[in-house]
Amino acid sequence: MKSLFKSLPPAAMAAAILMAAASQGWAQAPGMPASPLAGGMAAAQGQSYMDASGNPIIMPASYCQNCSPNGGGCPDGQCYGDCNGCMDGACSSTPWADFGGCSYPDQSGPHYFDIAVMSVFLTPDRLFRDVQPFVSAGITGNRFIDPAKDFNDYEAGWSIAGRYDLGPLSLIEATYMGIMDIGFNETVNSTDVTNSPFGLDSVFTQYGLHPIPGSELDQGSQYTLDYNSTLQSAELSYRRYWLGYNPRISGTLLAGFRYIQLTEDLNFDATANIGTAISPIISTGNILWAATNDLAGAQFGGDVWITLRQGLRFGAEGKAGIYNNRFFYKHSTSLSNFSNVDFASDGNQVAFAGQSSIDLVADILPSF
Repeated sequence: MKSLFKSLPPAAMAAAILMAAASQGWAQAPGMPASPLAGGMAAAQGQSYMDASGNPIIMPASYCQNCSPNGGGCPDGQCYGDCNGCMDGACSSTPWADFGGCSYPDQSGPHYFDIAVMSVFLTPDRLFRDVQPFVSAGITGNRFIDPAKDFNDYEAGWSIAGRYDLGPLSLIEATYMGIMDIGFNETVNSTDVTNSPFGLDSVFTQYGLHPIPGSELDQGSQYTLDYNSTLQSAELSYRRYWLGYNPRISGTLLAGFRYIQLTEDLNFDATANIGTAISPIISTGNILWAATNDLAGAQFGGDVWITLRQGLRFGAEGKAGIYNNRFFYKHSTSLSNFSNVDFASDGNQVAFAGQSSIDLVADILPSF
């Protein structure tokens, strides 16, 4: 036999080995073996994936088929519950989650997705609390540019999240969120609100009560306040699924890393008369405040989802973290006849950031 095998080509050699194994009564391995954790021998032999009770496992994305004993769906005795709750006494076999299919609790798997793209709308809360209006029409006139009241619009951004399954109950999730234009720009012209071309006063002189002679902070012809901010966030998280006593209730626990960047710039631009009413001298000035905050640290949280009915879920999520905030702050002035002071500071400080949401998700198709 030794010389025979040496003379055979590889394909014939393999056939000879299989024939020899069969003649000795060796058990032939299944064509697509499966581990016990993936369904055991039943799955290895091409049957259904089984749970600990010996019942077919219903995967999260599966939908009920015809449950009648002689129907084309589940074999007799392998369906969960009965079909009394389904239309016409049988479960819908259509692939759509149309809220009219089978309502078995076992059909409610965990909330999941591969890629999610979302619109984000954000408005600052208490950003300019207790900040007075920046401009007045004279000492006792009306006041303008009041960000505490005027700055309440929602700014649009976007978010994208992707998930990669590590196993049946765990996954890695990466998320990016960006809102790149949070701000406003507001301008007041003296000729629009007073009878004088230089009738504006600013909050920096208590609306003209304590003028600074020769500066652009009084006798203004035009004042502009411009605020611009950006918010970016990147997350890398590990999630672990949990399941409630009722399969309709499920969720995840989260632990991960998050980076947040927040930038802010506030500009007060002034065009005013730094001379006299008889001999006006038109000049421009500026006051700037700028800050950058880079936060990095660990976050923890979780979510819970309740299946209201097949294809419709209600959920809530919360997460919070402790971060190191690397900050940079700058203040500068550029005014005539004024002791201009440029100031900058940077450092590190402990920061806290939290996020919560309430969501309602409807399935359009099993995968969308």
